[in-house]
Amino acid sequence: MGRKRDIVTDHAVVRYLERVYGVDIAALKRRIEKTTEGGREQRADAVLSDGVRYRLSQSGRVVTVLGLTGAMSNRGKRWKARRK
Repeated sequence: MGRKRDIVTDHAVVRYLERVYGVDIAALKRRIEKTTEGGREQRADAVLSDGVRYRLSQSGRVVTVLGLTGAMSNRGKRWKARRK
């Protein structure tokens, strides 16, 4: 039996955050782009900034974001705690 496909796509989640919660996705992309600019210019494979690790592809695209101690940074944990 094959792997079950996700019912909700990543695209749908991004649009939900944007349209229901009012998250400015374009502003987030600009912030990540600015944060990683130096690393991309130096063709690094990652950028560390403010407790967050941005992984870069060989072509300089940001492919994932991790907290230094796991999948969520301390900033993210504080944000999540405030919304409970």
